[in-house]
Amino acid sequence: MLQFILLSFLCIPLFAQEKKQLPLWEVGAGFLPFRADHYRGSPQNKWYYFPFPAYVVRGKNIEAENGYIRKHIARLSDTLVLDLSFNLGLNVNSREDDLRKGMRNLDPTFELGPILRYYWWKSQDEKHFLNLEMPFRGVYATNLTYIDHVGYYSIAYLNLLSKATDSTWGWGSEFSIGPQFGSAGFHNRFYAVDSEDVTAERKYFHSVSGYSGTQFMATFNKRIGDFLILPFLRYDYLDGAVYKGSPLYKNAHYTFFGVGLVWYFSHSKDVQTAPTMVK
Repeated sequence: MLQFILLSFLCIPLFAQEKKQLPLWEVGAGFLPFRADHYRGSPQNKWYYFPFPAYVVRGKNIEAENGYIRKHIARLSDTLVLDLSFNLGLNVNSREDDLRKGMRNLDPTFELGPILRYYWWKSQDEKHFLNLEMPFRGVYATNLTYIDHVGYYSIAYLNLLSKATDSTWGWGSEFSIGPQFGSAGFHNRFYAVDSEDVTAERKYFHSVSGYSGTQFMATFNKRIGDFLILPFLRYDYLDGAVYKGSPLYKNAHYTFFGVGLVWYFSHSKDVQTAPTMVK
C-alpha cells in the first residue's frame, strides 16, 4: 500500500537544532527517493520514488514529523524522561520476492509504546548530545480495514545528536547504534513458514523471541530557508538473530538509504524555542 511509504521517516527522528524561535507547526510537500531491501534478511531490494505531504509539530510536550511522534508521559528526573513513541513499518509484496513466492502478502504495520530516554551527556557548548533511548512498542498490522496485534519490538540505542553549525556548513547530524529484540509473533510475521507454505526449497519454520540484529542509523539535515534536505542510511547486521534458521532469511546485511527533500510552504504565527526533546 503506497500510502504507507512515509514510514521511511521512522528512521529519521526530530533533529537537534540551534536554540531559536521556530514555528509551532509547519506544513509542506516533499519527495522521497530511497532504496530498501524487501524486509530484513531478504537478498532483494527495490528503489522507490514518492511524493508526500510533510508536517512538523514542535510543542512543549509533543513533537512530530512524518511517521514519527514523541510525547512526554512523565519526567522522572532532570535526566530521565518517559515519552510516547510511534513508528510505521513497510508492507511486503510476496509476488515480488523470490523467497516468499506463493505466500500471503504482509500488510504495513504501526508501532506504539513508551520510550525511556536518558540524557547522558552534552558538550559544554551545547552543540552535541548523547542520549540512551529505550523504546518498547506493540506492533500492529493493518490495511485500514482491520488492526491486528502481531507482537512486540524494542531496541536500546545510543543516540549522538549534533546541531547544525557554521563549521559543519549548516549540516546537523544524528548517529545511533543498538541491539534490537522482538517477540516470537513479531519475528514470525516475517520469517515463519507454515505447513501450507512448505516447498522443496522452503522448510517449515517458526521463530522464538529474542535478539533481532544490531541497528546502525546515520541521518543528516540541512535547512535552507523553507527547504529541508534529509539524507539517511540505516544498516542492520542480522547475524546471530534468533530467526536465522528461517528459509526466508538469506542476507545478514539489511540496508535502507535515501534522501528526503521537503518544502515547507505554510507556518504557524506562534513560535517555540527548539529543541524541546533534547536535554
